[in-house]
Amino acid sequence: MSDLTVVTPPDTLLTNNVSFLLVYPSRDVKDEFQNLIMKFDDPFTTYIYETQEPKERVQVEDIKLEKTDVHDYDWLLRHVHVADFVILDIDNCPPTIRDLASYIIANTNTFWLTKAPDMYYNKLSNKRIYHLDYLVEHIGAKLAELQKQTT
Repeated sequence: MSDLTVVTPPDTLLTNNVSFLLVYPSRDVKDEFQNLIMKFDDPFTTYIYETQEPKERVQVEDIKLEKTDVHDYDWLLRHVHVADFVILDIDNCPPTIRDLASYIIANTNTFWLTKAPDMYYNKLSNKRIYHLDYLVEHIGAKLAELQKQTT
């Protein structure tokens, strides 16, 4: 079983470990991810982005927060480039994050999931996956690459 470090906004942890960014993962995706990383003995860093949106405006003391104020878009977009693998669960994303989906999917390190039958995202990336077991080979290759660099 591997060591797992979990990082959420606004924190950042830069390591030499293989890293993942999970964007609004469903319970099923989280369970699959746990099963996936158990196949390896190496340490992993996992960034998780899943902010709970309020139903309407929220007032905290003298500050009124709009629905979009709870998101840290800069953190999300920065970690799309920091992580070795990005897993985007489109069906679980709120509309404000779904607006960024095409940008996130266009990155070569992004794998995306959806149950929608016809998605135009196929034009941007052929990395649509139906389950996380598909990533075993990719992770193994990344681990081998990191091992070569250290020897």
